[in-house]
Amino acid sequence: MMAQLFVVLLMLLSLPTHALTIAMVLWRGETSAEAGFRAELIRLGYQATITTYNANQDRATLAAMLRQQLEPKLAEYDYIYTFGTTATAMTKSLVANRKPLIFSVVSDPVGAGFWAEDKRQNKMVAGTSNMVPMALQLANASKYLPTGKRLLVPFNPREQNTRLVTDMLIAEAKRYHWHVATWRIAPDPKRLNNELQRLQVDAKNDIVFLAADSYLLSIAPRLLAALNDAGIPTICSAELFVEHGCTVGTISSYTLLGKMAANIIHLNQQGTPLQDIPLQLDAQPKLVLGPLGALRDNQP
Repeated sequence: MMAQLFVVLLMLLSLPTHALTIAMVLWRGETSAEAGFRAELIRLGYQATITTYNANQDRATLAAMLRQQLEPKLAEYDYIYTFGTTATAMTKSLVANRKPLIFSVVSDPVGAGFWAEDKRQNKMVAGTSNMVPMALQLANASKYLPTGKRLLVPFNPREQNTRLVTDMLIAEAKRYHWHVATWRIAPDPKRLNNELQRLQVDAKNDIVFLAADSYLLSIAPRLLAALNDAGIPTICSAELFVEHGCTVGTISSYTLLGKMAANIIHLNQQGTPLQDIPLQLDAQPKLVLGPLGALRDNQP
């Protein structure tokens, strides 16, 4: 019996692993999505050599890394993994269709212009989205926040996703008698203190809706601290906002989305063309309540 167990163990240890080389382009360092991606690749039997390019939330840094570091080594990589809209858009622009690109945690890849509803245009790209249906976001939020108020949406003029989300928000908010208004925020770190003070004043009677905007995510700790200190409730659908105290969040699991990105590579390695792999979504986004989530006054 012991001899048989030993043979089985040797067989398991000798199972082939598939070597991959992957460039990982990140906007704000590793998140739970990347942890899920790495873990799932290992579980699926891949031995991945991953080179990380971290933008540290800076477009100029990302552009320089892509041109000076990633592009000269492009031939070495089997896949390029990208996190978020900004990193994906800039990487796709540089790489074009020269390498398979697997994006993760992108709210609206169609609106951002690097993934098409016509699958024939997606021969070298596939990925995952953290988009949560607006109907579900607002249905959950309405259980904990007053109806009949204004939803104020901080608007970064450099971020196209916020405009797309605002259009969806306007259409859905009507059923809760929420009026939607945008609020322009200057994406300038030097002006952040003044911008947050201005937001506290302008939104004092409102509910603030935080779209998954790359700049807003980069200032999440200070943004949520300012809003919570002023007692201003918030609605959000991004994991990072929830981590810093968003009032009501309906969020996709970043870990799951990372695992889904790894499974896209697995399917492609098994012969499925990227264009035949649909956009991957978390089918069961989770409701999370923050420090102000005990608000239950639903009277206009």
